[in-house]
Amino acid sequence: MRRFLLNFIGAKIHPTATVRHSCWLASADVVMGRNAMLNSFARYDGSARLTIEDNARVASGVTFTTSSHPFGDWKRRSSPLIIVAPITIKEGSWVMADVTINQGVTIAEGCMIGAKALVVEDTEPHGMYLNMASPGGAVRARRYKDLPVGKVDAHVGRVSAPVQLSVVN
Repeated sequence: MRRFLLNFIGAKIHPTATVRHSCWLASADVVMGRNAMLNSFARYDGSARLTIEDNARVASGVTFTTSSHPFGDWKRRSSPLIIVAPITIKEGSWVMADVTINQGVTIAEGCMIGAKALVVEDTEPHGMYLNMASPGGAVRARRYKDLPVGKVDAHVGRVSAPVQLSVVN
């Protein structure tokens, strides 16, 4: 029923996609592909398009912020100007619980974004991203390791072809 109502008001949600209960969507500018899933308690501010491609999964409590403000002067740090840019979750990616994704970010295909991560820039394909501190102390999602790009046996989590995993610093 949710999918039907969202499509009725202008969203483009594939018949096999799932939108779970209690999502807060401030706009129907949503595109979801085959077998895509938006889980419960997701929040989307609706300022620009949100795209979740085929087989991409978004866990509970994820926040999509497609708008923000540039810095103002010391009398008003939140400028009255608005920065607006779409967010895209590419095919096969998995965004885990309570992640925040900022405006203009594209999560590349086959990525995993760890729980509670803050994603402020585009990712590269097939990587696991976790919150990590930079040498300067800023904490945000950074590539932790490469993920396998073979066919995975979903029942046991094994990759059918040998794959070398490496940690990226």
